[in-house]
Amino acid sequence: MKVVIKIGGQSAEEKSRRRQLARQIAELSHAGHHVVVVHGGGKTLTETLQRMGIQTEFHSGLRVTNAATRDVALMVLAGMINKQWVAEIESQGQAAIGICGGDGKMVTARRLTAATANGTKKDLGFVGRPAKINTALLNMAFSKGFVPVVASLGLSPSGEYLNINADDLAAALATAIEADRLLYLTESGGVWDADRNLLPLVRAKDIRRMIHKGTVRDGMIPKLLSCARTLRHGVHEIDIISPDTQNSLLRTVIKRESVGTRVVRT
Repeated sequence: MKVVIKIGGQSAEEKSRRRQLARQIAELSHAGHHVVVVHGGGKTLTETLQRMGIQTEFHSGLRVTNAATRDVALMVLAGMINKQWVAEIESQGQAAIGICGGDGKMVTARRLTAATANGTKKDLGFVGRPAKINTALLNMAFSKGFVPVVASLGLSPSGEYLNINADDLAAALATAIEADRLLYLTESGGVWDADRNLLPLVRAKDIRRMIHKGTVRDGMIPKLLSCARTLRHGVHEIDIISPDTQNSLLRTVIKRESVGTRVVRT
């Protein structure tokens, strides 16, 4: 089975969480699954920018990224955080390789702009969205028994590094390798309705109705719309789960339990 695991929030940055997730990632690989890990690291990036005196600005949930911010993102995401994950996974007896979307021409990205309230376009700087995926490096890693750990950066056609939303990158990689499962590890641990009830199952055909009725709100809206697009492009199933639920990765993939919200095609 091919599994893409997106790790975000504090899960990517707290050592105790990294260790217990790395153990599960190693177990999945040892069980014969091809696992790709995609990570962000926004909290550490923001703290590093602050220490360097570089202001952080967000627009529509995306980090506005000037050249200085992009260079620090490359240092933090593709450097420190990526190598921390490699070290944790290898400490569990599983070989891993740390890469970013710029390696092996894996991710070609297009620069993004965002709409403003008055209908104009805002330049987000060096922010991108995956446009083309080359799976050769991932397939090579699978053939050699490595877990690829991918930092959320890619290259523009002109060779500029672009900061990419890790959710978008995970979805693009899952689609490209025709993954059986895409797992989002989030602090929310799933999709919650307006009354704060966890929804164990969401069908793609119901997502727009749920948004229209206000069943789901705020930041979960773009995540669910992304899930719907990803399911249409060949990924079989998506789970949104908490990193703090005991053995959440193993229970979801191996035991087929739903420990958060499972998003399915029909």
